[in-house]
Amino acid sequence: MQKAKDLRFTNQEGEVECILHGDWVMSVESKTAMSKWNKFWRNLSESTNHFRLNLDRDSKWDSSLLVFIFQAENELENRGISMDLSLLPRKVQNFIKFAKYRKKQEKNQEIFVPSDSLEFWKSNWDAISNVSTFWGKWLIALVRMALGHSFMRFGDFLLACRACGASALPIVTLIAFLTGLTLAFVGSVQLEKFNATIYVADLVSLAMVREMGALMVAIVMAGRTGASFAAELGSMKIREEIDSLRTFGIPVIDFIVLPRTLALFIMTPLLTLYADVVGIIGGLTVGTQVMDFSSLHFFEQTQSALTNMWEIYSGLIKSLSFGLIIGLVGCYKGLFTGRDSASLGRSVTSSVVVSITLIVVFDALFEICFSFLGYR
Repeated sequence: MQKAKDLRFTNQEGEVECILHGDWVMSVESKTAMSKWNKFWRNLSESTNHFRLNLDRDSKWDSSLLVFIFQAENELENRGISMDLSLLPRKVQNFIKFAKYRKKQEKNQEIFVPSDSLEFWKSNWDAISNVSTFWGKWLIALVRMALGHSFMRFGDFLLACRACGASALPIVTLIAFLTGLTLAFVGSVQLEKFNATIYVADLVSLAMVREMGALMVAIVMAGRTGASFAAELGSMKIREEIDSLRTFGIPVIDFIVLPRTLALFIMTPLLTLYADVVGIIGGLTVGTQVMDFSSLHFFEQTQSALTNMWEIYSGLIKSLSFGLIIGLVGCYKGLFTGRDSASLGRSVTSSVVVSITLIVVFDALFEICFSFLGYR
């Protein structure tokens, strides 16, 4: 049985306490309570400076109580009287605080309308903050793995290695072979003018192991694996699987991101070595079938061109960084995608574009550093 709403007032030396009785719910009429409030408001003494609100312990309440409190507080504030809500239940106080916070936010948004330049800087700052947070969490997850406290499953790491490595061999083989073939054809056109076509072997081998092998593998992996990571993680976010992992207390970076990035970090150099060999075979095909070189002569020339092992190491160093870039960018774009299919498509496209851009930029930076250090 619901009890009618009622108000009882006590006044002691300018301090008024109002006790709310009954059930303050929508289904109960409040005519009696409101008439008592209006009567109290008309007879309110000017010496009143403090108003305390209390709720009967057995009373039920819903949003109608919050509406009454807000109206009463606004009326009292207009008269310069403070309202004390400390005796109300904790849940009521939390609702009031949250409502005031939201009201203040809406008021600030209405008053302050940022310009286009401020919006630009704010969006850029948010992007920088997200990237820094993601990078920091990845480093922490890496440290946890080194200490043996990671949530990463070794089986997931092996599956990611297979997806990044063995499954990518057909496309890497095709691209590397055609790249070596093209380098040999282009080089032979110029070297033939100087009657030095035998140096096609030097050109193809040096270009593949130092530059083209790592670069072509990275571009292929950015379009193939990086986009796959972004699509996979973005779909998990749309289906709220990411939120489920966080609900169970499983770190997303450890469980999802770390095995994929480590797999790319390890498999990209291996694919680069494979691409170097296939590219040299492509140059060999042109040398033996078009330029009438013997296979033995071509391999001897290649061996003499690769006497300095730094030529091979430089390409592998680049491939390590390229693999890490592709893995981190793909996972980042997937985790920070929106909640609809359109944003998922934008994230996949952005992951490929950003990855290839960073690959080219870092490739140029590596060459500049190698040049300054004397490793040419």
